[in-house]
Amino acid sequence: MQDLTNQVKILMSFISAALMSGCTAIELPVSESADLAQTEKPIVLSHAPVTLSSDWQLVWEDQFEGEQLNKRNWSLEVNCWGGGNNEQQCYTDDSNNAFVKDGFLHIVALKQSHTGPDNAEGTIGGATKTLPYTSARLSTKDKRDTKYGRYEIKAKLPGGQGSWPAIWMLPTDNKYGTWAASGEIDIMEAVNLNTLSDAAGAKNDDLESRIYGTLHYGRNWPDNVYKGQAATLPNGVNPTEGFHTYAIEWEEGEIRWYVDNIHYATQTQEGWYSQYEAEEGKLINASGAAPFDEKFHLLLNLAVGGAWSANANDKGIDEGLFPKTMLVDSVKVYRCKVDRWKGKGCASRSEHAIQVIGHEAPEILATDDSYADGPTLEIFTETLNASLAYASYDPLDIVDYQEVTEPDRGTVLQVNKNQGSGNIYFRSPVTDVTHWQETGELVFDLKVESMADGVELLVKMDSGWPKTSDYTVPLSSINEWKTVRIPVADILKRDNRFAGGNQADPTTITNLLVFEPQGEMSFKLDNIRFEK
Repeated sequence: MQDLTNQVKILMSFISAALMSGCTAIELPVSESADLAQTEKPIVLSHAPVTLSSDWQLVWEDQFEGEQLNKRNWSLEVNCWGGGNNEQQCYTDDSNNAFVKDGFLHIVALKQSHTGPDNAEGTIGGATKTLPYTSARLSTKDKRDTKYGRYEIKAKLPGGQGSWPAIWMLPTDNKYGTWAASGEIDIMEAVNLNTLSDAAGAKNDDLESRIYGTLHYGRNWPDNVYKGQAATLPNGVNPTEGFHTYAIEWEEGEIRWYVDNIHYATQTQEGWYSQYEAEEGKLINASGAAPFDEKFHLLLNLAVGGAWSANANDKGIDEGLFPKTMLVDSVKVYRCKVDRWKGKGCASRSEHAIQVIGHEAPEILATDDSYADGPTLEIFTETLNASLAYASYDPLDIVDYQEVTEPDRGTVLQVNKNQGSGNIYFRSPVTDVTHWQETGELVFDLKVESMADGVELLVKMDSGWPKTSDYTVPLSSINEWKTVRIPVADILKRDNRFAGGNQADPTTITNLLVFEPQGEMSFKLDNIRFEK
């Protein structure tokens, strides 16, 4: 039995209605990961702090003195986009959401309805959205962009169900393409601090106290990946109880994470990659330490709800706890005097830090213009077509798929999914299926082994969000093999039910088929093909 679930754990070009209120085809500066299912077991920070090198040279800092936000350092985002994670706040430039007072930056999430642009850039004149909370996101983009160095942010984090504070970095120029091919560095994020912990092995009265450091990289969304490390503070201290300094040291080929100078995690370029589109849309592997070899900028924000925090701990948002405030005492950015161009020579390392094992770059599918030609296209018969690759959208770690042996059939594809958003799909080279649209049928054998009441199974064809068409597969029996036949034209003429008015483009299919149960379901697939 071959387990395929973790071979290619990458997002597909769809996010369901539960998660999708903000996703668009534009650049996706997704603030925080939709989940950290691939984050390692938390490390308890019981080892000693490191001694910092004296060769770190201060480049800029903000101590948040006076009564005004320093606009030479910071811009305020204005949008009701939802961060790509179905977050429930509008980011505003209102002084009630971000202000400087008593030597601190206050980032305040308020329970108040607000209407604003439904796009990441905050462009006025297009679609708008109304959300029930307001908050602030501050950015140093085009003001304090840097490459390599030590980044320290001293902050006190809010707690409560639905709170999602983040300190993170995005690339300024997106040299390798849109998110996340050009990378994302999460210095610190946390959700639902001080609620009952849902960590594995937690006792009934344990409170949520984990903080996370993560890298996002790979390909343009939806084919990105991520890996990170969780940590808890010494002696059971909760991050809400006081100020702590969250930091990274970033040099060519290596990024290290710290809390109060305790080095707890390291990632190196052997565990990250960037694959981006070059001429004629062909994917190539970026060289060296890409994507983390370009200038990045800082972001500070407090999100409300969203795909991660609303689906963890007590679930949802505790409306009675607002307003919530993230306090920032200082931001300091240093460069290494030893080698300012590569950032090397100032590392502060601990032997107790976790070496996070990242992801190998997946094989780049060869562009085969003929693989979909002919009167029959065998997609899965005993194994997957060599021109395709397994992939999955699985933000909640609820989808499992594997090739298994079925009596009297041989190898079939087993798919199990729990409640929540997720699917399996077959990633393909850009494929023109026009000739299949004219007279072809999608044919496959299906055996539903179990399913929750009323659950639908969708099959989709996908040209990149939101250009997706979906079709409801008829389900009639349990534990019995049935052959399903669907005219390809019937799939392609249907809209994306989660973004009405959009359909797949038959000349540019990028995910040939998507199988997506809308709830709990266990099923098997065999003999998947297009035929005329």
